[in-house]
Amino acid sequence: MHTFLSCLNAELRKNRNSMAVWLSLAGTAANVLLFLGLHLVDGELGGGFSAGSWREYITNHYAGIAFMMLPLYVIILCSLAFQMEHRQEMWVQLHTLPVAPQQVYLGKLAFLLLLFVGAHLLFILGMLLSGLLFGLIGPANKLLEELPSLGQIAGLSARTVLSILGLMGLHAWLSFRFSTFIVPLLIGILGYVVAGLLGAAWPWQFLNPYAPSFLFMPRYEGEIAAGQLGWLSAAELMSLAYLGLFTALALRALNRRRVG
Repeated sequence: MHTFLSCLNAELRKNRNSMAVWLSLAGTAANVLLFLGLHLVDGELGGGFSAGSWREYITNHYAGIAFMMLPLYVIILCSLAFQMEHRQEMWVQLHTLPVAPQQVYLGKLAFLLLLFVGAHLLFILGMLLSGLLFGLIGPANKLLEELPSLGQIAGLSARTVLSILGLMGLHAWLSFRFSTFIVPLLIGILGYVVAGLLGAAWPWQFLNPYAPSFLFMPRYEGEIAAGQLGWLSAAELMSLAYLGLFTALALRALNRRRVG
């Protein structure tokens, strides 16, 4: 545990001014401003982004990021984080250090998850602040007459994180496996396009690691019916399973390199 925490701390220090961090900050700010603008325009010109209550305003934000922005963000984030190691040939040098490469990989994966969660918390803060601004200067609504539902935010944010875990595990493994930035990026774009073409209503879509991030909002809004186990949907359970599977594949590959 101490080695893992040291590796995570090293990732945090190393990535303080990295492109992955700047992408997270800039992308989050851009999303908040974009959605505020769409709500201010309202109606068809704003892509149907109209809201008369906090519930609608929050739902619009999550529906806006779920289909496109979440999967593409995770794909690019993983590629950026691992490209730094490939460029400096750190995966080769690790086998000469008294640190288990598996711990380094887990530290990097934990950093990616923390960065995603941090960016999402910033997104929530921006959503709430922009909602107050929308209540002041936007069309007639009730955003200044009521409080946002913390339960709704907590539920949607939890499903957001759960929905990207499998995709993060897959693209961390792909970004580790391929030293060039473009290969995992192309695989990710292809997987995202295929998932979109199959559509949310395809019954086997829950098996697709690219699908959970845009399945949870149609399910939340009652547009599709999906199997579930307790609170978790089938797609979210598969997301957890894919995280475990692809992390195990990466750790096995690192162990074989070390033994070899």
